[in-house]
Amino acid sequence: MEPGFVDAILLLLIFMAGMLVTVWLYRRKRQVASPSINRKRGLVYFLKLAGFAALSLVMVIFGVMVFIGYQNILEDTRPAPSQVEIPDGLPFEVQEVTFPGGEGFRMAGWYIPPGNGVTIILLHGFGSNRTEMLWHAQVLIDAGYGILMYDERATGESEGNRRSYGWEDPADVGGALDYLNGLPGTDADKIGIGGCSIGGQIALQGAAYYPQIGAVWADGSAAITTRDLKGPLNWYTVIGTPANYLLDWITAKKLGIDIPPAMIDIIGRIEPRPVMLVSGGKSLPLTGSESIYLEHFVEHAGLNTQLWVIPEALHCDGPAWRPEEYADKLVGFFDNAFGVKR
Repeated sequence: MEPGFVDAILLLLIFMAGMLVTVWLYRRKRQVASPSINRKRGLVYFLKLAGFAALSLVMVIFGVMVFIGYQNILEDTRPAPSQVEIPDGLPFEVQEVTFPGGEGFRMAGWYIPPGNGVTIILLHGFGSNRTEMLWHAQVLIDAGYGILMYDERATGESEGNRRSYGWEDPADVGGALDYLNGLPGTDADKIGIGGCSIGGQIALQGAAYYPQIGAVWADGSAAITTRDLKGPLNWYTVIGTPANYLLDWITAKKLGIDIPPAMIDIIGRIEPRPVMLVSGGKSLPLTGSESIYLEHFVEHAGLNTQLWVIPEALHCDGPAWRPEEYADKLVGFFDNAFGVKR
């Protein structure tokens, strides 16, 4: 939760508590001075005041959520450029490549040709760049896979005039497929995709819209719209859900596009191609574990979808907690999907 939001709510609670105490003391003083005052009417009045204070609190919390959310939208949709350098001592060679994504934007990335005939597209989290997926790339390259990892739209060294929480990025996945299909020796039936957070969301969208993608690994996949959020879970989500619907509408208006289909509406299209959803199992005080939300995806997916919950992980940090198990599952998943024998 945003610090500004917490501060605002605490101040509001203190103010309202002071109001209630002041009114209670005033009523008590009147009752002492005039014993004839109907105590029952005083109680009813107090309860009405308390109800009004509670409703006011809810409305203010809703307003604060929308305000902070709107400020985040303004910040999050701005481009996030960064210079991407090949790290010193990188244990594999990369080819620096560019290809046209959706709307003709130039996507910048690295390509490593496959040794086993299968290429995996790797997508990073929000506001990062392709270097975030180097651990996954290393594991897959060691297992013989080819890799295409690129900076998402308006991020890193890729072009774009705005970010969109993944709403406009599936078209860039189509550009990545066109690029791979044009490479000599590429097997069009042996292309998979994987990603973390927003990258996982884009990977799932890409597979839903492009049947050529043969398998999907999505770690901590973000929701596309509020309809993807399972709830309400508690008072926070009861208030936050309508606020998030409003923010979806505001985002669409700012971007000048329609709200895209929710993940729960499209994830079933990937069947029968295999999907692995990876989730952290560690809970946060108000929102719980991200596994709650990924379980919601599974409920709307086909029998091809698996969910692996890593209890110690919070979000996309499974490799830090269980590197060997994560690597084995990652390679094993794509091996099974594409019939790679070892």
